[in-house]
Amino acid sequence: MEESGKAPAPGGSDLAEELRQLGQSFSALGRTMFREGRSVTVELLRSARAIVDRAREEIERLTGERK
Repeated sequence: MEESGKAPAPGGSDLAEELRQLGQSFSALGRTMFREGRSVTVELLRSARAIVDRAREEIERLTGERK
């Protein structure tokens, strides 16, 4: 057991690695948007935001099914 008295979460290191990689992906997306500057359209930003929103909804749906 960890010093906090809690057992480590199953797959904890895998989860941490996936969260790190997700953060890197979001960072890369932000860099791309800023690098492209004026060539980024409102429609493109809306499309990217919609994709992120759908991913969030899917995560909420899947985690809700496990509860």
